[in-house]
Amino acid sequence: MTESETLSPAFRERIYRRNFLFFLTDGILFTVAMGIIGSTTLIPDFIRRLTDSEVLIGLSSSLFEIGWTIPQLFIARYIVRFARKKWWFAGPNIPVRFVILIFAVITVVLGKDRPEAILVAFLICYGIAAVGDGIVGVPWADLSGTSLDTRWRARMFGWMAAASGVIMLLIAPLIALVLARAEFPNNYALLFGIAGVLFALSIVPVLFIHELPGGKAVEKVPAFREFFPDLGRVLRNDGPFRAILITRMLTSLFAMAGPFYIGFATVTLELSSEVAVPTLLAMQTIGAICGALAYTWLGARNNLLYIRLALVGGALLPISALLAGLVGPPPLYFGFLMSGLAVSNLVLSYQNWLVTYAHPDRRPIYVGLFNTFSAVTSLAAPIIGGTIAQNLGYRPLFAISLAMGLSALFVTLRYLRNTYTQEVQEVAVTSSVV
Repeated sequence: MTESETLSPAFRERIYRRNFLFFLTDGILFTVAMGIIGSTTLIPDFIRRLTDSEVLIGLSSSLFEIGWTIPQLFIARYIVRFARKKWWFAGPNIPVRFVILIFAVITVVLGKDRPEAILVAFLICYGIAAVGDGIVGVPWADLSGTSLDTRWRARMFGWMAAASGVIMLLIAPLIALVLARAEFPNNYALLFGIAGVLFALSIVPVLFIHELPGGKAVEKVPAFREFFPDLGRVLRNDGPFRAILITRMLTSLFAMAGPFYIGFATVTLELSSEVAVPTLLAMQTIGAICGALAYTWLGARNNLLYIRLALVGGALLPISALLAGLVGPPPLYFGFLMSGLAVSNLVLSYQNWLVTYAHPDRRPIYVGLFNTFSAVTSLAAPIIGGTIAQNLGYRPLFAISLAMGLSALFVTLRYLRNTYTQEVQEVAVTSSVV
């Protein structure tokens, strides 16, 4: 087949359809695994049984996002040498996606009499899994940008979240049963083990993705004396990119309250873990299913509008938590429902906006810069959130979180547009690196 035939619209459409299934399968397996060990449900409840430090509870819940974002800028600097990115995504997945399964075994071996050792093992294993996923984050974004078009990518994100949500809704009673019937820590170890098996299985569909041509490779890795000034030019000259970056950082600060809603439910509202974890997870999942279906339709037509609506809906969670402190649990259930509906695809919609916006030659740099800068607030957020929760209580934390969410909404309304501008192309042309 000639190059022109390979790049024909009809050929690309066939590849998009095929790749859609493989991306979707990988995404469902990965998302369900992450849902089982939920960073705002199971993990904070698990860590609370190992330590009473609110800072550590918040840090543990945010550890994946921190580890995922930190390495991406440095990976982006290196992989610009390569036109093809598939094996930069598939290769590191093979060892890394077994780590959570290994942690489940370690937890059983250590047993309930060694909570400190379990905590250390969790931080190490969860951190390795996070950094490993961060290493493949830029190649994944580039691969999804070249091997799916905007329509298929939005559909993939939406159907991935919807299908994952249905599965999570079906297994929520199983999670409740495991937590109630099995002895600690074996009950949590079993759930980590199930998630670990799903992580391992998610390796398989990635191997069959057909990579289409993307950005041009550069001849050599840019020296740091060239690389960092180039990043500065991007930040100075590209206003829409600055706006989406600030929005993402404010969203991380908005999410700093996430690990503490479950503590608020079990400590302040006096719900048991067996009730709070599966119930809040189920409400969040029902909302996520509806939100995913909405994103499947709206994300392909107006991604920015979805971002704005999601931030409005997300603000209802801290509001509902504040109301629950006055009238009891029902508002919190509603807040988790709306949070799932609104926020389930928020980070993916940021990624979709960026992948669509960035020039293919510059996409790895933009994605790496975006995610690594986000790591700064992702690292600070649990420390800030834990300190506020421990010293001032949950209600001030929820109020500050609400302010951060509304600030992110303001930035999207004032500074973002749903257009592909020439600014990013001009930066790419004038860059001394590419």
